[in-house]
Amino acid sequence: MNYFKDEAELGALVRGFEMCTIHPAEFKHYQHLAVALWYVAHFPDREASDKMRNGIQRLAAAHGKMGYHETITMFWLEIVRRFFAEASPRKSILNLANRLAAKFADKNVIYEYYSAEVLDSANAKADWVEPDLKPFEEIPEEFKSITRTPASQPACVE
Repeated sequence: MNYFKDEAELGALVRGFEMCTIHPAEFKHYQHLAVALWYVAHFPDREASDKMRNGIQRLAAAHGKMGYHETITMFWLEIVRRFFAEASPRKSILNLANRLAAKFADKNVIYEYYSAEVLDSANAKADWVEPDLKPFEEIPEEFKSITRTPASQPACVE
């Protein structure tokens, strides 16, 4: 199954995310993964993390929503990083985005690593929390919550 038909569609998704024109309720799991892949492919690790974290928070705020979850965001970003690191450098970003979306179509994969109790905790929502069911080995420190979004984060890109 192809989730994205061409790189222009993928680029438009990233721009819509950055400009907050996508409604959070319509921003599907596979689209989150594709935006994360775009950032991982185009930016250093810390910048990719910051762009994803800040982008999700800005998108939610632009639509009057709350509920950012640090552990879920960083978990999936790490999944994307590992997928990208193992991918052939000859594959296009479009091919990778479609393969990533297919491989991790089930967003409940996270429950192999975390119990619902831990993921639902206020601590996991605010900061990175280690998995309690299955170790997620070798998560580099820069992937964790070491750069928090300041309260004065700029609004969506115009």
